Amino acid sequence: MTARIERWSMVLAGGVCGVLVLGSVSGCAAGGDRPTDGPTAGGVAGADDPYAAVNTVAYDRGVWQQLLSDHTKIRRSVVYSPTGVDATTESDDPIVAARIKDHARSMQARIKAGARVRVWDPVFTDLFDRHGEVSLDVTETDRGVRISERASTPEAVALLWSHAAGVSEFVREGHRAGGRATARIPTGTPVPAPEVAIGGVTHRVLLAQPDAGQLALLKASGVGGVINLRTPAEQAGFDEATASASAGLTYTPVPFKSPEDLSDAVMDAAVAALREAESAGRTAALHCRTGNRAGPVWIAWRTLDGGVPIERAVAEAKMMQMVTPQYEAIARDYVRRKSGGG
Repeated sequence: MTARIERWSMVLAGGVCGVLVLGSVSGCAAGGDRPTDGPTAGGVAGADDPYAAVNTVAYDRGVWQQLLSDHTKIRRSVVYSPTGVDATTESDDPIVAARIKDHARSMQARIKAGARVRVWDPVFTDLFDRHGEVSLDVTETDRGVRISERASTPEAVALLWSHAAGVSEFVREGHRAGGRATARIPTGTPVPAPEVAIGGVTHRVLLAQPDAGQLALLKASGVGGVINLRTPAEQAGFDEATASASAGLTYTPVPFKSPEDLSDAVMDAAVAALREAESAGRTAALHCRTGNRAGPVWIAWRTLDGGVPIERAVAEAKMMQMVTPQYEAIARDYVRRKSGGG
């Protein structure tokens, strides 16, 4: 199945005015929203304001601009469902984590009140038009938030999917994504594949086996290739190579089933596949069945090629659902030896 994502290009006088994050939005004032002067104490307007529980746009925008600047410190997982989205957005930096929590609560209030912002973005406009069909629950974690979004109509569900995918783009690209209108996932599109977005990295890690429709949606969203870590025996009845080719995606299999199978040769091949995609400027989607096997590959590539501290790479891998202790140990040993640590 071919999924089509519509994009709009907008030129804004005075620069970018607003964005979305964490299941909600921030941006330019619209009719009915409070003007963009500074917030009252605590960032919340007085009791005479029609949106008394909502921060000023200026306050919310300021927090969000800081988050855009710090996007490389953020990681995010998104699980799509037929009724909405569940997402976790976190940072190991306590200041960034506090801003994530602040912004999430602020945006929860905006959705509830219908306090419209980012009016130049059609997806946002449509989402606020349907805010009565949407529920949004925020749970704080030690490092950020978990958000559960649900919608009562197929149209609103598709908007939530579009919104969540757009947030992940902001995490990956920061200010570079700020001026783009949110890509629209049309109503009736297959449920997107669950994924992890890492700030500053275009590549994606999928948390499930993608089907043909999800591969087509990945292509429409900018992915250029798939790296499959599953063995052929695991995929009886589904020819992912053919489905990827039909979607216009390059396909690279690097199969292994268990820690015992993850030799240096296999790890070398998986890291090389990510390295080649990076060199070609092609966004890759890395996957196994749940993300567990993707974790050690990510640690190795992120540390050796990305230069990030290994503890940060391990934290990212754990968000990708790496749960097998042997995979972490294998990755740490591989990185140590490849880094010249003996």
